[in-house]
Amino acid sequence: MIPHRIYSQLLILLIVQLIISKHTTSPTTTDTPPSSPPSTTSRGVNDKINQIYLDVSEADTNMHLEAIRDLPLSTYKLSYERGGQGRTRVGPVGPEVAAIIPEAVEIVPKRTLPPLEKGGEKVVIENVPVVHEQTLFMYGVGATKEMIKILDKLENEMEEEVERSAQIEMEISRLEELTANSMDGGAEVRMRSSAAEAKQIRSELDLELERAKEEIEYAELMKEQEVAQLKKNEDLVLARLKKEDEAARKRAEATMAKKLETAMKMEEERAKGEESISAAQHERELEIQRMREMMKAETARAEALAKAEAERMNEDVTLRLMKAEAEQARIRNVAAVKEGFEWLGKGFSEFLNNPRDVLIMVGYFAACMAGVYLAKEMAIFVRVVMESMLGKPKLVRETTKKSWFISLFIRFWEAITRLAGIGVMSGEAVLKYCEEVFDDVILEGELKSRVVGLAMSAKKAREYDAPHRHVLFYGPPGTGKTMVAKKLAECVGMDYALMSGGDVGPLGSDGVTQIHSLFRWAKTSNKGVLLFIDEAEAFLGSRSEAKMSESAHNALNALLYNTGGERKDFMLVLATNRAEDLDAAVLDRCDESLFFGLPEKPGREKLLELYFRKYVIEAVAELAANAGILSKLGLAKNLAEGIEVEEEATNLGWAKDSADKTKGFSGRELAKVMIAVQGVLYGSENGKIGVKEINTVVRQKVTEHAEKKRMVSGAWPPKGAPPSDGRRPGFNVSPARA
Repeated sequence: MIPHRIYSQLLILLIVQLIISKHTTSPTTTDTPPSSPPSTTSRGVNDKINQIYLDVSEADTNMHLEAIRDLPLSTYKLSYERGGQGRTRVGPVGPEVAAIIPEAVEIVPKRTLPPLEKGGEKVVIENVPVVHEQTLFMYGVGATKEMIKILDKLENEMEEEVERSAQIEMEISRLEELTANSMDGGAEVRMRSSAAEAKQIRSELDLELERAKEEIEYAELMKEQEVAQLKKNEDLVLARLKKEDEAARKRAEATMAKKLETAMKMEEERAKGEESISAAQHERELEIQRMREMMKAETARAEALAKAEAERMNEDVTLRLMKAEAEQARIRNVAAVKEGFEWLGKGFSEFLNNPRDVLIMVGYFAACMAGVYLAKEMAIFVRVVMESMLGKPKLVRETTKKSWFISLFIRFWEAITRLAGIGVMSGEAVLKYCEEVFDDVILEGELKSRVVGLAMSAKKAREYDAPHRHVLFYGPPGTGKTMVAKKLAECVGMDYALMSGGDVGPLGSDGVTQIHSLFRWAKTSNKGVLLFIDEAEAFLGSRSEAKMSESAHNALNALLYNTGGERKDFMLVLATNRAEDLDAAVLDRCDESLFFGLPEKPGREKLLELYFRKYVIEAVAELAANAGILSKLGLAKNLAEGIEVEEEATNLGWAKDSADKTKGFSGRELAKVMIAVQGVLYGSENGKIGVKEINTVVRQKVTEHAEKKRMVSGAWPPKGAPPSDGRRPGFNVSPARA
């Protein structure tokens, strides 16, 4: 029987021990110092290992575990694997890895990837983060080792807690025995609560042990997956490379076999052909040689016989004739020698007696020769000057340049007004004048502003005697390049001259002379010449083309020579539909380049209204005025009687709808539409025209425009058309020319 005092002391000791075991942990050290690398006695293996591994220290596996724990996993596909339809990969993405494990990412300055689509351009990416999977794998190994350390630590703590729980259970058993032997019920309650707390602590330790085991299993599973993934990637890459190498090898072998077979066949055919040709040619040459030798032999034999017979018959006559001819030749030679020496002796004696006369004669002949030479050069100079002043060069088709007398007077008058300060316009006046000149020219907003600005700068440059800028007009045909050049010359106040590039080719070698004559002619203008070269690509094409003739090459060099420096006497404007064919030096000569595109809907509407007024309304009014005057004089009847344009058509409400239908039309084609409307007006039975007739003409022209496009593109004739007889226009348009 235990005394009550001793029982109370044991119970208090048990409660204190439970409290201490619950709120304190006994540190256990499971880490072991790093083992030194194994040494080996085999010579040449590890005796110099320290020269490879520097700064060797134990890795911080706790940091590895934290990095792997924070590293997110993603699923993704690679764009260059079958166009983004390749297999789905699992792993971290480069930027995410760089933010957590920087040493596992390398920034590649530039990387070229296959094209996203077949036949496309390769994709070049700069500063590409490339993930080193080996580094990530070693981080996973470090994290696994850290988890093993944690598990060992938890197992040690678990063993200590189990021992402590066993001790507590033993104490509880003792207390239960004491409680059974004692009559104190409160002690039994306290003992049972202490036992419950001990069981709860044991349950928590069991949970932590299970959690540690699960983490270890998860780490091992991740490690196995990473190893399997790396191995799978390596196998796939090796398989793909092997397939590609095999396919490339097979293609190369097939190609080489085909080339070898083709070459052998060609060589055999060529050898057979050469042998047969050589044999036939040799036989022919032998036959010809035999016939020639036979003919020569027969001819020589016949000539020898005839000559021998003639000589035999005329031997005496021939000898006497030869003697007589030799005697006559001797007598003539002796007489000529005597007469020559006598003439020289007389001349020498005369020279000694009268040297002045001889010098005068020599000077006379020298003066005659100099006069002939000077007269020839002066005639050439006068011809060039007269051609420049009185006529125009062969290359100029159209010009506004006046005769030399009127030009001289105008130059004199402009010099006087310039000295007096008369005629110099301000900037606002120049702008207003240029806008008035180009008022009836329908161009797109930006293009028209550039043309007006170019005209202003050229006009002010001429007033201030500054060099002119050369200009290139390029774009589809019929977009107003020639008309703008004429207006530009009018606004600047220069003479306008038109030439075609196609006129240079037929001149051949004379083209260089005519080009130099053209620029000499331009210098004689007192106002300066705006030289407009239409179809410039005809003789200003690229010199890199092998088909360029020598005369065309020389003509191009002549133009480049005359336009090399800054010029104040002329302004060059080139027009072409194929600017890409021009020579690089010609493009370099052009200071401004203006693109004349097809008009948009607002421009087409304005052009239709403009040409309708010009070719229909104004034409009818002019016809009525002229015919009225002639009819009053009794010379002709009034042709305008009965011709009428309906009021609905003159309101121009139809222009907007017609502008929608004529998409893709140039300004020239729109003018031809209105000329066709004029023809319908003149050819109508009642002499009237309205919106219905205009729409019919527009519809016909739209159909013709579509057919012309098909002709140019080589898609002519259309489906269902009758077979071509070779005479219908457009049937034989070659695709190459289109």
